[in-house]
Amino acid sequence: MKALTREQLERRKEKAVRFTRDVLDDPDRADEIADESLEDYAERKKIAVSNPRRKRNMARRVKTREELQEEIADLKAENQELQDQLDSIADIVAPADEDEDEDEDENGD
Repeated sequence: MKALTREQLERRKEKAVRFTRDVLDDPDRADEIADESLEDYAERKKIAVSNPRRKRNMARRVKTREELQEEIADLKAENQELQDQLDSIADIVAPADEDEDEDEDENGD
């Protein structure tokens, strides 16, 4: 199996589209090749992509509704944990009992 970089593979795919359209005079097939993902084209042509990770990291993947709902649930849980921590800190800094004790001392109790 031959290995090409993404850029080399893209150029080869573009050449295939032009060849199919201009030489073979098959615009429908040329459109099919053009619409094919680079990964599918490489697989069909038995070509390994030598730098596949770089492109995957750069491409934005659309998240599914379920993934988004899970992310929302995780963020809500994280927010609740953070709020609990803030409440604990607030209790340490200004405990509610001290305020009540001070009020009782001022009233002479």
